[in-house]
Amino acid sequence: MKRIRKIPFLAHFKILLEIDERIVPVWLEAKAAQEWVFDVPKAPKLVHFDVESAWIKTLKFEKTVEELLYQFQHSQDILARRSAMLDLSKVFGQEKTSAEEKAKIQSAFQQVITGQSYWRFRYSAMLTLQGMLVGKPLDKSTISMLLKRIKREKSWNRAAAISFLGDSRDPKYAGLYRKYFADESDRVVNAAAIALGKSKHPEAFESLILLKDKPSWKNQSLISSLNGLKVLG
Repeated sequence: MKRIRKIPFLAHFKILLEIDERIVPVWLEAKAAQEWVFDVPKAPKLVHFDVESAWIKTLKFEKTVEELLYQFQHSQDILARRSAMLDLSKVFGQEKTSAEEKAKIQSAFQQVITGQSYWRFRYSAMLTLQGMLVGKPLDKSTISMLLKRIKREKSWNRAAAISFLGDSRDPKYAGLYRKYFADESDRVVNAAAIALGKSKHPEAFESLILLKDKPSWKNQSLISSLNGLKVLG
């Protein structure tokens, strides 16, 4: 008869905490309550529990707007930055949030989008900011940021910036959208076609009709043309 070996239950687990610029390991024991004490020279700007979200858990950790802003911009853990980003977008949409706090949040998003973070995180930040500003007129700083991103980015991020600028529905950017019909990325071409359609520029219809004949893989130009014509109406 084969014996079954019992594996003992682990009584404690290592969890990583991020305190400002330090990553600190602590041990979580199997008991109802536990606390840790750390010596710090001043009140930390960032305290993040469970770096890289290694454990399945229910976590309640309320933070101020300033703490979320710092975590969004400076945490070493990309998951912590993303979590703060989503929390900030919720705060931005609340009526009780002051105009000053909303301006700080919007500025932080712009700094991340124009910064040196991994491109996918910058892309996610751009889409999130776009969602936060839906139905609102785009201010000069946001438009300036988007114009620079369109010029400097490629593929996904360039397409996202064009799509975001397209929400302005301003016909003065029609020439810019038509320029990117020649982009090497079909994703960018599609975003430009939709943005041009939204602009309702007098020459948009003719430009979109011509786009359908541009050589492309699997009729991507035709698809982009139809998407632009759809929003043009």
